Amino acid sequence: MIRSAAGPAAARWGPYALAGTLLLVDYLWLSRSLSLVGTHYGPSALDRGDYNDVLSLSSLHYLRPGHIIHPIPYVDDRIEYPVLLGLTLWLPTWLPGGPATWFAAAGVLTAAATFGSIALLRRHHPASVWWIAASPALLLDGGINWDLIGIFFLVGGVVWLGERRLGLSGASTALGTCFKLFPVVVAPMAVAALGSRWSRARSGRATAPGTDAAGRDVARWVVPFGAVSAVVFVPFLILNASNTLWFIRFNDLRPQKDSLWELPARVLGSTLVGSGTINALSLVAVVAAVAYGARMVWLTPEPAQFRSVTLATALTMVVWMGVNKVWNPQYILWVFAASALAGMPARFGVALGALSVYDYGFEFILRRPDQHNPYLWVGYIMEVARTVLFVLMVVWVVARLRAGRHAPAEPVGGNPAAVAT
Repeated sequence: MIRSAAGPAAARWGPYALAGTLLLVDYLWLSRSLSLVGTHYGPSALDRGDYNDVLSLSSLHYLRPGHIIHPIPYVDDRIEYPVLLGLTLWLPTWLPGGPATWFAAAGVLTAAATFGSIALLRRHHPASVWWIAASPALLLDGGINWDLIGIFFLVGGVVWLGERRLGLSGASTALGTCFKLFPVVVAPMAVAALGSRWSRARSGRATAPGTDAAGRDVARWVVPFGAVSAVVFVPFLILNASNTLWFIRFNDLRPQKDSLWELPARVLGSTLVGSGTINALSLVAVVAAVAYGARMVWLTPEPAQFRSVTLATALTMVVWMGVNKVWNPQYILWVFAASALAGMPARFGVALGALSVYDYGFEFILRRPDQHNPYLWVGYIMEVARTVLFVLMVVWVVARLRAGRHAPAEPVGGNPAAVAT
């Protein structure tokens, strides 16, 4: 009896316990750099391997010698992230206790978001929870930035779409877009799925009431997406558009770092492969992935469309991360989440895990900001390996998208309602 009761309990709570443990260890490790706050934090923390953006940006924006300041984000201060992440950085600075409290608050929010992603994935595809809960990247990269909060909104946007909670899906996608932009990839896929049903209904393949219902479904997703985006962004745009949109300019000006483009830039020179060229090529690649994914969702028969949405979202996310001008180790968390949504084979998860360990070793152990770097070849190998893996993942996703146009949908997680959105 005890044994039989322990089994389901372990299966239910195991992912949360493992993910919580990995995050706790990571945050305890990163908290060592609290002693560096107020000094030259970035180079010193990178040199010790315990750098994180939470303390770095808090120091930059809110700490001055002997006191704390509270400029209003995007009104009196420009921040290199979209509005909701800037507010997530700013609000904890009102808590007593200084940087240690701010860092702890970020940890609580990150853990809550991670548990939320696990809960949503369990409803979508139970086995997929381990893509996040057992990821080495959770231990190594989970506390570097606020990515896991944005990932929750990405997962919510997809899973709630599959559950026909269209308002929640649209709002979650908007919140994620206003937080860290990447979840915007859900929007074209959701609109393609709902729009194609409306189009088919209007073409005469459904009754008039069905046409009205399909049209309302589009509005039920689009209106919350647009309303949330407007509520978040418009007030700040009115008060200070330049500061609010600074994150776009900031990313446009950043030089490439550890990306797919590093080797071509070194071989051909920065004149041919400069920041402007990389920006343009990256944009073309992402737009092409979005267009292809949305087209495949549109063409997929309705019973299989939710599966196509998960695949198209994963395709776009992997391409975006693969061609992004700047690669940071925590970005691999987005690939883990997209892969979980798509239900990719475990072999890709193992390869991603190995890549995350390799990437972390290069970024935080071998490379030192104040020394000549003798390990550039390690970075080149990492860039090639990452690109090869992402290409293989894209090939797998495209094959499933193409097959989905002609095959009936399989129930996701044993729940037929999950695919009949």
